[in-house]
Parts: sequence; structure tokens; C-alpha cells
Amino acid sequence: MLPDTTDPSPAVGKPPAVTAAQNPAVLTRWPDATDDDDVDDELAALYGWPADLGSPVVRANMIASLDGGSTVDGRSAGLGNAQDERLFSILRDLADVILVGSGTVRAERYGGVFLDARRRARRQRWGLSPAAPPIAVVTARGLDPESPLFTETDTPPVVITTEIAADRVPDGITKIITGHDRVNLSVAVSALGVAGHRRVHCEGGPALLASLIADNLLDECCLTIAPLLLGERSTALVPVDLRDPVRWTLSGAMIGGSHLFTRYRRAVGR
Repeated sequence: MLPDTTDPSPAVGKPPAVTAAQNPAVLTRWPDATDDDDVDDELAALYGWPADLGSPVVRANMIASLDGGSTVDGRSAGLGNAQDERLFSILRDLADVILVGSGTVRAERYGGVFLDARRRARRQRWGLSPAAPPIAVVTARGLDPESPLFTETDTPPVVITTEIAADRVPDGITKIITGHDRVNLSVAVSALGVAGHRRVHCEGGPALLASLIADNLLDECCLTIAPLLLGERSTALVPVDLRDPVRWTLSGAMIGGSHLFTRYRRAVGR
């Protein structure tokens, strides 16, 4: 469990609420405003969280090729465009915490989140703390203490891990210990909520995304579709054998360049 020193309510207000008028299930185009703040605010309104967050809501932001591949040469970076990079930043800045798997931390060389004055200002404008949201990394094996996640960050990370790997977490880092040899994601998400981190933004990778879906923990999926075909060498977006199909409802879609930005909510709540 997170220590008592964690601010139980990191948000100083509420980000823009999602309404039917703001986020219709129709195809739209990228905001055409010329002022950067106006574009940011329009995107923030389109991707606002529910206004009443009594418990954690888990949102995933993923990118995939037309045939469902999630990586180019082992990384997702080759799939995006300028609009995807901007939306990636917006979605991070709307979150209380950023959830990511250790495989992605290693492959993408994750560091912490650094906010310049403009990003701090827009978080405050959206009703959030100006502090950078922490990275919460899920690992059953532990992490290299020299990882940029620990050495290059404004806000120290949270490590969600197991009993057998807890001693491999660097001293002074907040730990959530959820099981003996396998991370219990349901317990982890609840613990984040207790700490006040109710806007849980997941950036994958595919293994973590698959586990969230299999454990019925994913509430929303923001999926960018890249205009590429990658074939079988690319890692599948959801590498899991689901017993039954999981149904989703389209709540928005937007064109940016040749990329399609979709937003889905789970058809039946958990």
C-alpha cells in the first residue's frame, strides 16, 4: 500500500467532463485552431475523464498498424506521427498516474515525466496539480536501479511488484506489493485509487494491456491506427487468449494526417 505521505487528492479540481456534445460518436478532424493552447484545450475536452470518479478508471492509450501490430523493430515509436505525439502528451497530462509494464520500460528506455512551464500551466488550467504524474511500473522481477525511470524524473515512480521481487526495488521508492510471484493488478489498481490516483492512464505494453483486459480492469481504450501493414514479425496488440469477446462502444474518432484516432469505452462496466 502507498504510504500515508501520498497526497490522497492530487487533483486540485476536475478536468473537463465528457459529455455527449463534447464527444459525439462521429468522425471528426484534428482541431484546426491556430493557437496551441486552444488546440490543447479542445483535445483535453474531447478526452476528458468522467466527472464523478469514486473509484479508479483505467484508460489505455495504444497505437497499432492496420493489421494489429504494435511494434516496429521492437518499439512503438515507428508507428506514430506528429498528431499522435501531441495526443500522447495531452493524455499523460490529463492523468493522475501513468501505468506501464516493465517490458515497455526496458524497450522504450522510459524515464519519468518532465513538465515545462507550459505543461504545468495547462494541467492547472484543466483542474489538476501542476506536478508531473508519477510512472507506476508493473514488474514481477524487479528493475535495474540505474534505469532512467529512477535517475531521470521530476516525480519518483511507483513500483508495483511481488513479494519475491520487492527487495530489487531501489531504496526510497514507493512500492505496492500485490502477490507472491505474480502481480495482482486488481489489488494494484485499488491501491492507486486509495492514494487518490483515480485517473489511471496505461501506456502498455501489449502484455500489460492483455492482462488488464483478461482481468476485466480496462474501462477505456484510446487506439491510434497507423497507416502501415507490419505482418507477423510485429508483436500483436493484445497477445492473450480471451475466453469470450470483450465488447466496446465507440465514443469518438478523429483523423489526424493519415492516422485514425479512436476512443472506445467498454460496453458493460465492471
